[in-house]
Amino acid sequence: MLGKFGAQKGEERLLNASRNLYDCVYMFVSSTNIAFRMLNQFLGTDLAIITVRENLSIKENLQLLMSALKEMQEKVEAKDQDIKQKVGLPLYSSIVLPSTSTNEKIKLIKDLYGKYKGVIDNISGPVSAALLKNGNLPEILDAAIRDLTSSPVLSLRVGDLLMTNEEIAKALSDACPTSSHAAAAAIATATRTRTQSQPVINTAFSLTNFMRVAFKGQPPSKTVELAASTLEDAVKILKPACEKFQRTVKTAEEYITLIVDKLQ
Repeated sequence: MLGKFGAQKGEERLLNASRNLYDCVYMFVSSTNIAFRMLNQFLGTDLAIITVRENLSIKENLQLLMSALKEMQEKVEAKDQDIKQKVGLPLYSSIVLPSTSTNEKIKLIKDLYGKYKGVIDNISGPVSAALLKNGNLPEILDAAIRDLTSSPVLSLRVGDLLMTNEEIAKALSDACPTSSHAAAAAIATATRTRTQSQPVINTAFSLTNFMRVAFKGQPPSKTVELAASTLEDAVKILKPACEKFQRTVKTAEEYITLIVDKLQ
């Protein structure tokens, strides 16, 4: 009874960790897309909206996101220098402070009107560019990826992270066959599937293959515990980075809202 309860608890941990990891990938992309739409509207950029590719691995999706963020950073650099020169370092520094209150933001916007003559495009674009540039989003994502370099989690296919209890139980049974014959059959099936559906080498692992390769030789109960712990460790690294993304973008949105409201 205790063994069964422990197995169920391990599967529940794995389920929650995989969903949290899935959410992290989407939070990164969602926050980035909000920033891109903001810059496209107010700065006249043409940054392409990103889509999570669930057939690719976590690492491949984050690398695609990194490329897009570097493009964004290049586009905001020039405008960031422009606003710094026009408003002066003291006012600029106040704008990019992360702890600025709403009342302080309103006062800063009034000061900015004197510099930009109240033209909304001339205020919203530079302000969003300065905030996003100083948010250091590429550096935050790069640090998270580096911290996970040795983790097998990065090779997991994103689409496999959103699984039901039943699917996780099946993945576990497939990853830990009870006999050598079953193991050979499982490996043959996996090989045949890869050959048929992926003629080009794909670095993304299914959850089944992830557990089979990363925890080879471990008993089923140990495998699910190790898999859950590994995914939880990845979430501990990625979630704070996601939250930094969200805070940076939220601050930029708050400024834009206050600027728009001032003109109404």
